[in-house]
Amino acid sequence: MMNPQRQKHSLCELLTLVFVILIGSSIRFHALGQDMRFHPDEALFATFARTAAVQGDWLLHGALDKPPLTLYISAAAMRLFGVTTLDNGVLTLEIHAGEFAARVPHVFASILLIACVYAIGKAVYRRQSSARYTAALLVSLSPMAIAFSATIFTDNFLLFFVTLSVWMACWKRWAWAGMWLMAGFWCKQQALLYVPIIVGICWIESNKNKQALINPIIRIIIPVFAGIIMLFLWDGLRGQATSLWDLAVANNQPGRLELIYELQPRIELWARYAGYLIGPGLITTVLGITVIGAFILAWWKQLEGNPKAFNILWIIFISVYVSVHLVAINLYDRYLLLILVPVILLSAHAIEILRVYARRIRNVQVIGWALIMGYMIVTLPTSWEAGDGKLIIGGDQGRHQGIDELGQFLDQQRLGAIIYDPWLSWELGYYIGTWSDKRRVYYPSPELMIRDAIVERDPAPRYFVVPNWENPEPWLSALSSASFSIREVYSEFSFLVYELVPN
Repeated sequence: MMNPQRQKHSLCELLTLVFVILIGSSIRFHALGQDMRFHPDEALFATFARTAAVQGDWLLHGALDKPPLTLYISAAAMRLFGVTTLDNGVLTLEIHAGEFAARVPHVFASILLIACVYAIGKAVYRRQSSARYTAALLVSLSPMAIAFSATIFTDNFLLFFVTLSVWMACWKRWAWAGMWLMAGFWCKQQALLYVPIIVGICWIESNKNKQALINPIIRIIIPVFAGIIMLFLWDGLRGQATSLWDLAVANNQPGRLELIYELQPRIELWARYAGYLIGPGLITTVLGITVIGAFILAWWKQLEGNPKAFNILWIIFISVYVSVHLVAINLYDRYLLLILVPVILLSAHAIEILRVYARRIRNVQVIGWALIMGYMIVTLPTSWEAGDGKLIIGGDQGRHQGIDELGQFLDQQRLGAIIYDPWLSWELGYYIGTWSDKRRVYYPSPELMIRDAIVERDPAPRYFVVPNWENPEPWLSALSSASFSIREVYSEFSFLVYELVPN
């Protein structure tokens, strides 16, 4: 029978974790409830998922440069929560129902991430019990995590699965660590960046014994290699002219390393994004200084054994990851998600070090609770703003608000209407509807569009779509020069539509 004191302690642990998860869940459900349109990349992924859910194309034919698991998860959610049947028995998906359904599993993955980080903190910082709660609270209120929670970027499930892999490795569940790492790879190829972390954990948990390291590595590698081979086979079954691997390289090819004078704006941009990893910029800066100050103060004496090794592993990973991205990779805000968990674990342990050193101070418990409440009070407004989509990070941030009504307007036009669309390809592809009978055409330049438009014999009406952040004058001038009559027929939100009539 469990000791009453221990039972009481376990109940307090559970209630504390539940409280932290409830805070994070409420903000993430708030984010899910926002009336927000998809970011262009989200619209692309949603279109692939919708094609699978409605039309049964589970091989996701088309120009896809990402593995399919996240798209399958979104498609399954669409089938469960969004797909309906028309009177003629044909499946369909209303665009707003599709938005909500696709986002639901991502929100729950973000909520479960809180518990995963707690479990990693419990495994790594065994003697510093408060660190696990602090880590859970930091990820619960992280504006970065919240801003992406109700989006359908592949990075969401990538982060969730690689964090599960780290958790399993910390508890020496090597085969499970490999399986979750493979699942992350099936979401996005960048999961392989976590291989050094998993190998590092193996090294730490084997007490740096090379002989003891062999078995865990083998048990991790087997599911990872099996997953890679299965993905190659899946891509081969699609029978596309260009494989997802070739497209991934083409779409993410840096071309060259950044020059010295080009680094400053890139550093400033990522610093602005990174300011929301743990809280508003000031809080993140203060916690960064806290990490450095705590480790200097401890002079590593409080970090003997596993915590010291783990902290070194987190620091090396963050340093290399950030450095490589600054000089060679596109700087998207969502790319910072892969360092979120190591940053939070370092911060939580640094705070624990300071708490240990502050034990000599009178009323230290009161001070500790006051600091936690202060952090929550300062951070909650920013976390809520992240849920509102009002920060510079996250999804579409309202840029394409109204594109659903634009899609509805175009879908109501005559059968076979020609839509010239130089700028809204992915977004309009989703919002024009599941079963659109319109002919959307893309041209990279006005000259190429005019070349084909003047010889087009189809009598269907033609439309030219313009978002207000693009300059349509070169296109409209070319159309006028080619004797097209131009008439504005739609002007709502941030979008214009011109009807084109050849003379």
